[in-house]
Amino acid sequence: MYIIDKSECIECGFCKRICPKNSIKKAEYAYEITDTCVSCGLCAKNCPVKAITKKEE
Repeated sequence: MYIIDKSECIECGFCKRICPKNSIKKAEYAYEITDTCVSCGLCAKNCPVKAITKKEE
């Protein structure tokens, strides 16, 4: 699973648009990744500010 660093997120919404499982939603500030994430990594690879990282299990 991946996480979004809310202090780095610029709220561009690209991660939400690129997610194949629609697992990213708008939060009060920034975006957050939901439980339906399949860890494909598209969001992290394409984030323009590198605000998304893989969560350590």
